[in-house]
Amino acid sequence: MPLFGKKKNEKKAERPQVAVSQNETSYFGKNLMIKGRVSGNGNVIILGGLDGEFNLRGRVKVAQSAKIKGEVKADVISVNGSVKGSLVAKDRIHLDQTARIEGQITTPKLSISEGASFDGEISMNDRSSKPAGPGKTDSALGPPSTTAPTKKINDR
Repeated sequence: MPLFGKKKNEKKAERPQVAVSQNETSYFGKNLMIKGRVSGNGNVIILGGLDGEFNLRGRVKVAQSAKIKGEVKADVISVNGSVKGSLVAKDRIHLDQTARIEGQITTPKLSISEGASFDGEISMNDRSSKPAGPGKTDSALGPPSTTAPTKKINDR
C-alpha cells in the first residue's frame, strides 16, 4: 500500500499552462536604475532610469520621473520624461508636454504636445506614401528628404 493512502493509478494533478500575452505590462520602478541591454515582447512603463539599449516588440512609456540615456526601440513610444539618445519606433512616437529629448527620433508618425522640448534630428521613414501625381515616379521627384533640420521646440 502506498504512503498516505494514494492509489498507484492516481495521476498527479497537472498545472494549467499559462500563456504569456503580448499585452502584459511590466513596470520599471521609480527607484530602479537599469544599466545594459533590455529586450523582449510586451508593454513597459519606465518610471526610473535606463542607461543602455532598450529593444521591445510592444509599447514603451517613459514616465515623467524617468531618465533615459541610450537607445529605445519599440513599436510605439510615448515620452513624458527625459531621453538623451535615440528613439526608434516602428509605428509612432508621442512626446507629451513634459518630455525632454536630446538626440535622434526615427518613426513614420510623430506627435509633439505643446510644451515638449526636443533638440536633435527627426527621420520620418513612412514607406506607405503615394507618388505626388499621375505619371510621376520617385526618380522624377529626386530622392526624398527624410531628415528635418535641428530645431528646439519649447513654448516657455
